[in-house]
Amino acid sequence: MMTEKSWASFQQRIGKAPEQVLRYCRNGGAKPLWPMSSGQPSKADIPKCNYCGGPLCFEFQILPQLLYYFSVNNEVDSLDWATIVAYTCEASCEGGVAYKEEYAWVQLSSPSATVP
Repeated sequence: MMTEKSWASFQQRIGKAPEQVLRYCRNGGAKPLWPMSSGQPSKADIPKCNYCGGPLCFEFQILPQLLYYFSVNNEVDSLDWATIVAYTCEASCEGGVAYKEEYAWVQLSSPSATVP
């Protein structure tokens, strides 16, 4: 459910650069910009790093404006999201592998929508 306060705050921030489709901020105190108050993860929802067991932190988010550049129509079964937030290991651990697993949280734009 979209609250007017959350949506207004989101629109105000995004209005400063309306063409942006990605927000990146890799510092320990950064937080995602949530368009809705519902559908946000709790601390318990974000898993620990698969390699070192440490906490994951916000690194970047994909904004719904990207859907415009994908030419997505407003149809019932079309691709849609409010935001997609990626979390990575806070310690940037090595884990012995070249590629690290990230965790993505999808905040849907409709409370009735489900992620397949």
